[in-house]
Amino acid sequence: MTRSIRREAFQKLAQLSAQHPTGRGAHDDFQRLYKRCPKGAPVHNGTVLKNGVAVGSILMKLPELEAIVALCKAAPFVQSPKIAEQLFERLSPYLPDSCAQVFAPSPGLRDIEPSPYEILTRELVSAILAIGISHEHVRRHVIATITRYINGWSETAAQLSAEQFDGDDQVDFAANGELARVLTLGISLLGFLDAVAEHTSFWEAQERLEIVQEIRAGLSEKFLIAFETALSVVRNARHHQQGLREWKRYAKHYAAIGRPLGAMILHDAFLKVVVASASLLVKPVGLETAKHTPILDYLRGLYKSDDIPRSSSEDSLAEGLATVSIEEMERLENDLDYLTRVGSAWQQRQAAGVKAKVLTTYLCCAVYDEDIADTDLIMSWLDTTLNDPIQTADHGLATTVLKSMPVLAKTNGDIASSLSRSLPRVIVQSGFDEQTASVAAECLASVLSMLPQDAIITTLYSLGNVISAAPVADRSSAASPSLNGGGKASRATGVYSHHTTGSAISLTPSDLEEPHQAHTTIVHTVVSVARSCKDVKITALALSMLVQKIGRASRVVDGKIITDIALLGVHSGLGDFKALLKLYTKLCHDSLAKNDQATLDAVLNARLHLSNDIKAPSDVFDAYLIHLLDTIVSKGDAHDSTNRHVRDAEFAALEIAQLLPPLAALLSSNAERIDLSKVDDSILNLQRDAWFNIVVHGFDLTTPLGKRHLEALRTLAKFSQPLITEERSDLIESDIELNVVLRRGKSPEHAVEQKKHLAKLLPSCEGDVKALSYPEAVFLNAAYLVEDLRADAGDCTKALAYFLDPKLRNGAVGSCMFAIATTSAKAYVGKTLTGKYFSFSTPYLAQQLATIFAGCCHRIAKVQQAAIACADIIIREVPATLCQKSALFALLELLSIMWSSCLEGDTDEYGWTSTFTSARSNVFVELPDDYSFRAATLSNLHKRATDWVKSVLDIAPLDIKGLLQTYLSEYDDEGVYGHISLGRSFALEMGSMVPTTDQRLGAIERQKNLNINTASDFIAQYTTRQEYKFVDGLNDQEEDWLQIDSAAPSRRQDATLNRTVEDASRVLIELESRTLNHKHVAIAELRDILRRAAALLCRVQTDQGPIVHHLVGIPFAVFSKQSIKLGISLWMSVIKENPRMESRILTAVVECFETTVRKKRGLFSSALWHPDPFYCKEEFAPSDKEALLRRQQQVYNIIAPHFRLIQFLSSHFNASRLTNPDVELSYNRLIQITLDAISMGNPQPLAREAYFHVVLLGLRIVRHCTTLPDVIKWRLKDRILTAGLAWFAKAPEWSFGGNRLQIKAETHVLSDIQSHLQMLPHAGVSGTSALKALKAKQDLLSLLLSNEQTRLMVWLFPLDYEKKHHFTSGQHSKTMTDAAVTGHLKTAWAENPALAVFLTKRFQSQRLSSEVRWQVLNFPHKVLEQPEALELLFGAQLPNDVSFQLKYLLYWAAVNPIKAITYFLPAYGNHPCIIQYAMRALESHSVDVTFFYVPQVVQTLRYDVLGYVERYILETAKFSQLFAHQIIWNMKANAYKDDDCQVPDSVKPTLDKVMNSLESSFSNEDRSFYEREFSFFNEVTDISGKLRPFIKSPKPEKKQKIEEELRKIQVEVGVYLPSNPDGVVVGIDRKSGKPLQSHAKAPYMATFRIRKSKAEDENAAEEDGERGSISTKNTYEVWQSAIFKVGDDCRQDVLALQMISAFRGIFNNVGLDVWVFPYRVTATAPGCGVIDVLPNSISRDMLGREAVNGLHEYFISKYGGEESIRYQEARSNFVKSMAAYSVISFLLQFKDRHNGNIMIDDAGHIIHIDFGFCFDIAPGGIKFERAPFKLTTEMIAVMGGQTTSQAYRWFEELTIKAYLASRQHCDHLANIVEVMLDSGLPCFKPETIQHFRERFVLEKTEREAADFMRGLIQRSASSYSTGTYDRFQLLTNGIPF
Repeated sequence: MTRSIRREAFQKLAQLSAQHPTGRGAHDDFQRLYKRCPKGAPVHNGTVLKNGVAVGSILMKLPELEAIVALCKAAPFVQSPKIAEQLFERLSPYLPDSCAQVFAPSPGLRDIEPSPYEILTRELVSAILAIGISHEHVRRHVIATITRYINGWSETAAQLSAEQFDGDDQVDFAANGELARVLTLGISLLGFLDAVAEHTSFWEAQERLEIVQEIRAGLSEKFLIAFETALSVVRNARHHQQGLREWKRYAKHYAAIGRPLGAMILHDAFLKVVVASASLLVKPVGLETAKHTPILDYLRGLYKSDDIPRSSSEDSLAEGLATVSIEEMERLENDLDYLTRVGSAWQQRQAAGVKAKVLTTYLCCAVYDEDIADTDLIMSWLDTTLNDPIQTADHGLATTVLKSMPVLAKTNGDIASSLSRSLPRVIVQSGFDEQTASVAAECLASVLSMLPQDAIITTLYSLGNVISAAPVADRSSAASPSLNGGGKASRATGVYSHHTTGSAISLTPSDLEEPHQAHTTIVHTVVSVARSCKDVKITALALSMLVQKIGRASRVVDGKIITDIALLGVHSGLGDFKALLKLYTKLCHDSLAKNDQATLDAVLNARLHLSNDIKAPSDVFDAYLIHLLDTIVSKGDAHDSTNRHVRDAEFAALEIAQLLPPLAALLSSNAERIDLSKVDDSILNLQRDAWFNIVVHGFDLTTPLGKRHLEALRTLAKFSQPLITEERSDLIESDIELNVVLRRGKSPEHAVEQKKHLAKLLPSCEGDVKALSYPEAVFLNAAYLVEDLRADAGDCTKALAYFLDPKLRNGAVGSCMFAIATTSAKAYVGKTLTGKYFSFSTPYLAQQLATIFAGCCHRIAKVQQAAIACADIIIREVPATLCQKSALFALLELLSIMWSSCLEGDTDEYGWTSTFTSARSNVFVELPDDYSFRAATLSNLHKRATDWVKSVLDIAPLDIKGLLQTYLSEYDDEGVYGHISLGRSFALEMGSMVPTTDQRLGAIERQKNLNINTASDFIAQYTTRQEYKFVDGLNDQEEDWLQIDSAAPSRRQDATLNRTVEDASRVLIELESRTLNHKHVAIAELRDILRRAAALLCRVQTDQGPIVHHLVGIPFAVFSKQSIKLGISLWMSVIKENPRMESRILTAVVECFETTVRKKRGLFSSALWHPDPFYCKEEFAPSDKEALLRRQQQVYNIIAPHFRLIQFLSSHFNASRLTNPDVELSYNRLIQITLDAISMGNPQPLAREAYFHVVLLGLRIVRHCTTLPDVIKWRLKDRILTAGLAWFAKAPEWSFGGNRLQIKAETHVLSDIQSHLQMLPHAGVSGTSALKALKAKQDLLSLLLSNEQTRLMVWLFPLDYEKKHHFTSGQHSKTMTDAAVTGHLKTAWAENPALAVFLTKRFQSQRLSSEVRWQVLNFPHKVLEQPEALELLFGAQLPNDVSFQLKYLLYWAAVNPIKAITYFLPAYGNHPCIIQYAMRALESHSVDVTFFYVPQVVQTLRYDVLGYVERYILETAKFSQLFAHQIIWNMKANAYKDDDCQVPDSVKPTLDKVMNSLESSFSNEDRSFYEREFSFFNEVTDISGKLRPFIKSPKPEKKQKIEEELRKIQVEVGVYLPSNPDGVVVGIDRKSGKPLQSHAKAPYMATFRIRKSKAEDENAAEEDGERGSISTKNTYEVWQSAIFKVGDDCRQDVLALQMISAFRGIFNNVGLDVWVFPYRVTATAPGCGVIDVLPNSISRDMLGREAVNGLHEYFISKYGGEESIRYQEARSNFVKSMAAYSVISFLLQFKDRHNGNIMIDDAGHIIHIDFGFCFDIAPGGIKFERAPFKLTTEMIAVMGGQTTSQAYRWFEELTIKAYLASRQHCDHLANIVEVMLDSGLPCFKPETIQHFRERFVLEKTEREAADFMRGLIQRSASSYSTGTYDRFQLLTNGIPF
């Protein structure tokens, strides 16, 4: 054992040293090994030492041999040329004399296999040649060394003769005598030849020939006789001859391993070299794919004649080897008779091996060149060998002969044809054993693959007919069908005789006596041929042919056929495969009936073959799996009355038993290839039914059948899914209630039997078992069987899945299932407690526990209960399980996940997430949308986790605390809000606890109100671990910044520190340069470098300004959330560790902060722009929450760096303001600059918190600064107030997104500012005027802060505002009284006129509005930057008091497009100044923005007296052809008042004039585009006209006409649908035409292929927002259906959808999580239009027609039960869309809201369509629909069914928020409608605008408006009129509800 270990150690050391890339370090290791083999030292000069003694004559000891072998084995791995040269010099002296080496006696030599003599030479030669191959510079020396060995060996061999030791009287033989020399020479030569054969590629062709000739010459007959004589002496040695004892042992050992020593083995080894040399003639040296392929297999398959280069040296080698082969063959043929008669078995085997090598060599030469080696000669050799039964009895020789034949067939087609006829006969008549027959079959297949298919078919028929022609001795007449009508087959008279019919092959006379051996060979051959052809037709033929032979031969042959056709079935077509499976089923059934065990075994083996060969995923796998499962399920019904069907039931059980092993094998062999949990539902259903049927038929762990097939059942259980579907909770009805198989065999007796068995399994549930029905009892028995077996196989967690089925959660079934789940856990724990099974050890149990912990957080309460019970069992029985990382970390991660899931309700109020994962512990949890359920789950988990960890803490405190420290050290805190991780907090809490089993600490008396724990020790250990954890990281490579030798002298320390500082500076400069040049820097790299720099600053005692500069500057250069967070952490570390650095770091931070202000980064960035929605591009598309979240995150990323910095500065100011007077000066400078910057205001609502934190920091500085003069303080306070007021110099804004924590934080910071303002009433100098000025500003700021708080509180608590008032200071109720208006307005106007203008948006005061307007009227020049001031000045029409102010319109900032359009209305008197301003305003906006208002632009042509609108249209059309086209279509649609173009509109002449001007203004390219587009669209719409003659025709006829017309349309380049201007039509679905119902018109629907361009943000906006994003255009294609409507005015729908799109923009502007879909409708002519079809939607009307009782029932049937995630997601979508459409329906007064006009899409959104009745009209003029909007009981049922449900509360809150968000845009929404009043749309009445404005209740405060909307919701919910109208529609139009 010791010697073996030492030998392995040497070899490993040498190999590792050799693999060292540089050679450094390897030299020393080699030197250690060199010392063990001194005789090979370079100084020896060859093989003779200084004293003249040969190396080989010195005894070699075992350690030296082991060292040599180790060095030799390392040689192939040596990379360094120098090492290679040294190694060669060390080894080469040993080789020449290795053939005469004598070894010192040692027991260890026996461990050297097969002998040290062979190993020494072989390893030396292999090593030397490997060095020569890899290192060209030593090649010449290698050749010389090998030559010396050959020459030395030959000389020594020539001196020896048998007479020297062949004396009968010789008593003993010396260890180094003549006999030993002969044997050493022979065995050494064996090693030499083996190594040379392996490395033949070292030599060139000519060199190989010379080597072969030299070796052949050395193997003289004289030496061979001497070698044989010596061996004879050894074999016959007597006991007293001690010198021969070891040689006799070697001789026996060689014989035992199949290599008997003798002349023949030397000859065989020589021929290995010959074969290797010949192989290189036809096999490329560098071909990697053929590297390990035997030469004959290579020639049969991969060989290509083009691969081999030809040269004269190769030709010479081929000629020489061919000659050697011929001579060797002659010698063998001469000796053949002798070997056959007298030779021993092993001599005959060796002779066969030699002949095989001769044949192989000559074959290679023949393949190389037929002229060198005659193919006819080798064919004659092959035929002779094949016809000799004695020779073919040797498998090796027979294999060589057979494999040679296909090789020759490749070279000559005639040979292939001949072999195709002769080989089948040989196979049939030669009587090969199974192994040889298999090779023969493969070779025949190879030959046939070169021939036409007909030859293959003929051969198969010939082989098959042999079976038919043979008599059947062991068959009865019933089992053996007659052959050719019952006549006997004619007997063959010769090998090549022919039958009159059928096969051309016959059996030999001997075979006729026992034909089954030949028949089985034939079967095997047929199968091999068919498989190798890889042709489905051939496979089918062979399969069919063999199936027909079943029953025509012996049972043995039948078994062979049945078994082997399985190999064909895998490769056959799916139909043939299924037919084969049916055959097996029939055979199995018949065999069971006849008790035919042989056939049963054959079928079982065949099925097992299929199971092992079929690989998933594939159709064959699915077919086989389904067949096996379906067959099990279909196996008979259990008996239903006493003793009536007992036999049938037992028979079915036996049939099922035959299927279990194949099914188990199929699943186990494919387990890694597919996820069996994701297979098709149909397969899962079969799998469940199979288990049910197995249980029904008596398989369990107590019955004989169950015990017999236990392993198969366990395997099936392991790879089976639980016996309910994973989505069970999504379904309404239980599987138990519906499954037919569970009722199989139902009878009172069986019911009692099933219950009795179940009661025995579950004794604790005996009472519950009695109450079970028969299907329930069967199900539970099956569940127990599966889960018990699964637990026994290593998984006890799947039982939790059963509780997804509602049926299994309650009652008796639920109790039993709960017991099964816990029993499964107990079974697993039981195997763990035995300690016998590694796969059930604690680490594996911990993985189970981790999964069970995840079940403790399941969305189903019953799953939680079962999981907790299982966890209790595991932790109680094996508490050490929780000391495993996988279990404990999973528990801690789940705590964090549950905390995050609960927090989500505040961070994303209405956007819940269902799935939570932790990559760290591979934990997966699905949670419902019910936040109260989440909170209860978290509370329960935390309580249980505390108990579990405490219980383990008592028994293994150190281990559990060590794991907790590991968890803390590996944590990454990104991604959690406010750096809170409940898992970490819990770990810290548990780690600090005192175990109750700690006697010492437990003995400490508790002090009152003091919590004594071990937190100090826990943190100390954690800190220590952190120190050593990163040691390697700090000291890697050569940048050891912190490596200071404490033991060295101080001068060395200084030098090292100086070098460290220099290195740090250099690296930091390079890093900062990369960041400033915007090159990517990984945060990990940044963290590593900056941590090193910070650590350096903590230790230095001198000022290191440059390093401080970089330590602060680099995080600022990156300026991301992560970099600043890292920076703050490091700055604080340095300040606290080295206080003298504090002032430098603070100065650097202030400097960098000022730079960000100057460069407008972060909080000061222009990327925070948040425009009014009416200044943005509006879209006709569904709401996109993902885009809102991206924008929200982008803004957060921009603001976050400054927010973190402000927190840092605020904290540090409070901590250090009295430490140094300079600190106050730095803060004063910083806050002054910052306040000046933010005094410009900030438009981003998400910046509110950070903005007011700056103000709050300023107030703290004013309050606490002690060194600043009063004047400076006064100025600072003035700036603070100015900055605070600047926030309000804009329209009031709600928050953005659903982050409630953000809003709460904002209310708190506003409250803190209020408090600080009250504490600073008199800050500043004593000047009275100054005090008054600041007091007025302070009062105004306080008032505005209160108003902002009120607004935020309403947004935060729209339903229960009064209950949540404690969130603020109580000052939020302040309002502006009329008495205070003048004073506040004066202050505001003096401070910032914009502030005064926007006061009117915040306070509902008529006096305030009047006074602000007076200020604007008299001082317009002060508000030119505020478009809102102009709206305030003008109002709804041009006032009489406006005169000189109009001249300022030249400079006034542009209003939004819709407001500019209204200035063209007559109300403004067509005043040139106003119209010019309106023109300038419109032109200032992008055409993408104004495109939305095309209908309004066209309407203003009615009043375009001065032609400005026309000019605008013409000029804009030059930039956008799409704009021009939309204008033209809209003008056409408005040209007439009626649908039939009979009554022209008064504006028609104007429209015609503008249209003509527009068309004439087109360039040639634009005109071509215009003509293509309008021609295409006219073709499409003309189809409607062509349909009119078919109005009365049936639908199929109309559809055919539409398809006919669609085929005529050619899609021109660039054309588009009017309703889809952002996409290009690239194709038409010609079969999509569908006529729509109409009495007089012919509307239809068609589908088009649209290509759109999608702008994607390749890179998210940089953290500072300055670098923006790079947009790349990506095209994608969609199918879009459109309705082409005729005879129906679409303009009202256009307006309604335009308004819905505007509302969409408003909702997006506040990030409100509601959903609308303003689909596109375009009016193209009078009474004509194009309407986009809503994708994946169905009307509520259609649901009613499909017999769905209600909307709630539809949701359940489509998405699953209310507990399913899909249902909850759909419900959430429904709520969000209901909220948006409810507000819009109320404001726009949508009527005719019957179920035909309400759609539901696949995601659950509700969508309103058809807006023919809105504003002030209703169907028939009768206002049935008196409710504010439609809110029916079925809608409420979907939203929880009760007004107190979470979903309904969300609906109320979202509706109120949508209403509040819309109110402040009332004027602009009214403008859209106002411009359209004269269009003639029927929905307008004179009071329409007045009523529209009244619905916004602008006179109310936000709180009152919220209460108003909630009242509307309640009215709608309880409205009777809604139901009345639905009933009316049912009666009149048949629309169900």
